Amino acid sequence: MTSKQDQLVDAPYNPGDHWSLVIINPYDDVVYHLDSLRTSSRDDIKYVTNMALMIFQSQKNLKKTRKTTFWKAVKFPLQVGGYYVMRYMREILSKDTSIITDVIDTRNSYSQLELDEVRVEWAEFLSRYI
Repeated sequence: MTSKQDQLVDAPYNPGDHWSLVIINPYDDVVYHLDSLRTSSRDDIKYVTNMALMIFQSQKNLKKTRKTTFWKAVKFPLQVGGYYVMRYMREILSKDTSIITDVIDTRNSYSQLELDEVRVEWAEFLSRYI
């Protein structure tokens, strides 16, 4: 990882059935997990992320601030579809903060218009590579 202090690493993750989002704060040793379907804990992504953090901290000669990486499951309305994860990513990346829960509204579902904005942006982005 080549992240800088107070920089977050966004990692969309699809275990095969839906999209979730892992947001890593490598210097604070904190990982946020946004899973719209609230499936059971994903040991595979935890293992890979924790291993990546150990390598990063070793390369940067960082001392661990806690015994184990702190994983926080961010709770938000039960939602289906990867567009919610993409919308959350968009909000997180557009704001300059390392506090995830301050950036996104985890209480309300997105409106159809807000989701359509993401669909249009994604289609426009993808069309440049087709």
